[in-house]
Amino acid sequence: MKYNKIASALAVILAGKFAYAADQTIVVTGNVLGDSRAEEVKTWAGSRTVISNDQLQKGANRTLDDALQRVPGVKIQDETGTGVLPQIAVRGLYDSRSGRAQILEDGIPLALAPYGQEGMSLFPVTFSTIDRIDVVRGGAAVQYGPNNVGGVINLISKPIPVKWENEIGERATFYGKGRNLWDTYLRTGGMLNDDFGLQVEANQVKGSSFREHSDSKVQNFRVRTLWNINEDTTLNLSYQYYDAHADLAGALSTADYLSDRHQSTRPYDDYDGHTKRYSAVYNQQLGSLGFIDSAEFNWMFFGHDSDRDFHVGMSKTSGQNFNPALPADIVQNSPRNFKVWGTEPRISLDVDGDKVNQRWIIGGRFVSEKVDYQVRQQTLATGVTTVTRDWSFDDKAWAGYISNAVKLFDDTLTITPGMRYENVSEKYVDKTSGQRTSSPDTQWLPGLTVGYQLAPAWFLYADMQKSLRPAQVTQIVKGGDVSSELAWNYETGVRYTPMDNLSLHAGLYRIDYKDQISYDSTSDSYLNIGRTRHQGVELEGFWSPAAVDGLKLHAGYAYLQAEQRNGVNRGKDVPYASRTQLTLDGSYEWRGTTLSLASYYFSKSFADAANSVSENSTGSVGEMPSYWVWNTQVSRDLYKSGSTVMNGYIGVNNLFNRDYWFRGVDTSPWGRQPAPGRSVTAGVSVKF
Repeated sequence: MKYNKIASALAVILAGKFAYAADQTIVVTGNVLGDSRAEEVKTWAGSRTVISNDQLQKGANRTLDDALQRVPGVKIQDETGTGVLPQIAVRGLYDSRSGRAQILEDGIPLALAPYGQEGMSLFPVTFSTIDRIDVVRGGAAVQYGPNNVGGVINLISKPIPVKWENEIGERATFYGKGRNLWDTYLRTGGMLNDDFGLQVEANQVKGSSFREHSDSKVQNFRVRTLWNINEDTTLNLSYQYYDAHADLAGALSTADYLSDRHQSTRPYDDYDGHTKRYSAVYNQQLGSLGFIDSAEFNWMFFGHDSDRDFHVGMSKTSGQNFNPALPADIVQNSPRNFKVWGTEPRISLDVDGDKVNQRWIIGGRFVSEKVDYQVRQQTLATGVTTVTRDWSFDDKAWAGYISNAVKLFDDTLTITPGMRYENVSEKYVDKTSGQRTSSPDTQWLPGLTVGYQLAPAWFLYADMQKSLRPAQVTQIVKGGDVSSELAWNYETGVRYTPMDNLSLHAGLYRIDYKDQISYDSTSDSYLNIGRTRHQGVELEGFWSPAAVDGLKLHAGYAYLQAEQRNGVNRGKDVPYASRTQLTLDGSYEWRGTTLSLASYYFSKSFADAANSVSENSTGSVGEMPSYWVWNTQVSRDLYKSGSTVMNGYIGVNNLFNRDYWFRGVDTSPWGRQPAPGRSVTAGVSVKF
């Protein structure tokens, strides 16, 4: 096999993407997201944004959190400034540790437990290892589930190159007062011969963030291989070891925030996480089979052995809650261990007719989750530790899905009906009392997408889908009226691409949620706030003016009305949802130097279902401020010789040092959680 065929096979990386044969014809694959490139967005029947590698590297991004802020409909509560524990919400769908965002890496679920623990309280990804990000807000629910109400965020790893390549990178973020964060990245990989490729990555993030008690250390190691078994068959293998420790500065009382937002009054709060992750993806091109013109079989296997633990100082005075205004009497920790594996076979078939072309995708998935969950409390005065909760979860989930993309009128109109079936069994036992509980759930989840190429420059789309989010481990443990959440999603929109340098998108959406669960910081429990409706408009545009060579502009706008639809708070906003979001960014390249300027604005939001405006004495409720943050970066290739390239950059985040805060962030549900202030990031990387 020659190198052009090797390059074709490399496109079929872990998610199972489009592969291009030597004659540049497309070989059918079963992954509806394709290669997650910006070009594929133009004909996607739903809202979708791809953050390219160029935008990641030159867009003044300290972490993946910064990069995701540019996407209309995505909101981040940056708790740490290090990217260790992201808080991602899509279209006002907020839950602790990004619990309502379906996050994948190379098409494989990243959640600790894809059904029972969808929150990312362990986020085994570092910024330096990611090539690009695909944010799909609609149209992917049939194949990617559960927990897809807000869509899918697919993080794409750096691919194995055809020719052997080495990379060394060092970046540092300076927050002032001696608080610095260092990021060291090493990569080596490529094709060893015509049939076998290997890539090894090592990434360490170490130092402190912008506040006291914020020391962090992350180690991320990953090995990936590609085996071209023959011209039609590939096997991808991946193994990752990830280890993280972070001191958590926590929220502050109002008085402490006004006194010094950089301080910490939570000396006992910290976090540890460890995981060993593995995956295998087998891809077989089957060619033509009778009336089937092209077929592909894909089998994905994934699993991990993970544990994570939070230590949190608590006060007896406030009923063993996390009141930042009071000294800690108890340190509570919550160790959890996860043993998860899953398998997903899939077959895709292309049938070309005289007037109608079809693509069938048929697949299934089985996932097994075993979770050990404890809560321990140590009394500081005596040093005595007691186990207050000892739970065990055994979850099993079966899913099957089928879709048929029917193409009409010379492939200008594509109608894709689909159906997903979910069978979830969540069994848990209280090891202390011996109580056993079973929570089975079965759902049929239909979907329909329609895409119409009205003209070369105009693409219209509409989609509808039903989505499921099973009851979560934390919700079950904390009690309250909780059950599986169901939602209907509707979208319609238009893309206008009159030329290669201009792309515009306008979309409308509506999400009708049934039995939405919301965290109540005052009672430290999860409540069923019932029916909610999330609806809004999203606008996005990319423009590279022909008159100004090297200039690239991007703008995004989102208006969101997230409203509670029943109960005493009917008509009030869903907590944590900002009504208005505005994104403005651009870059200008001149004589090898790129200058970028980026900003994002979010309007005010509320911390509770009652939409309390005034902040109470504990800081558990109260309106959260609007904020507009500006970032800038200068990048340049410092040296080039043959295949060796040295790149350097310097950036400033939160350029105007805007003070703002969040509330209700997981282990700090009370008080004000300061957002990162101004910082300077400098870096250099060498590829050879």
